[in-house]
Amino acid sequence: MAKVWIKSKLQNLAMKKKEAYVTRALTLPQLDEKDLIDAASRNSGIDRGTLYAAMSAINKEFQNFVLLGHSVKVPMVGCFRFRINAKATDTEAEAGAGQVYRRKIFYLADKELWRKCQQVSLEQEPEEDTDDEGGDTPEP
Repeated sequence: MAKVWIKSKLQNLAMKKKEAYVTRALTLPQLDEKDLIDAASRNSGIDRGTLYAAMSAINKEFQNFVLLGHSVKVPMVGCFRFRINAKATDTEAEAGAGQVYRRKIFYLADKELWRKCQQVSLEQEPEEDTDDEGGDTPEP
């Protein structure tokens, strides 16, 4: 079963004008393209070069379709689409591209991935040992 480390931290909640403990998932170091391709190559038996070429082509087409306004479903991952936030206006004449203040990518997880996410074990980060010379994040 997958496991994610969590940590609770005292934070100032400005909207509620008080301090409270907030629990968040710890983020482990980011994996880059090379790490992903190496892992996929080991697990599939497909050589790195072939995987890299395929990933590059998929990446190019994925970006192209999303930036043209298509909703793009990645099997077993989820659906991605371009979204905007815009200021509301009183008249249609005032509305338009000039009112857009944020462009973003909306992601909706695949149902199976979402179900697996619900089954992830959450474990409290171990207390840091002052004598320990190791890293500051637990091992995955």
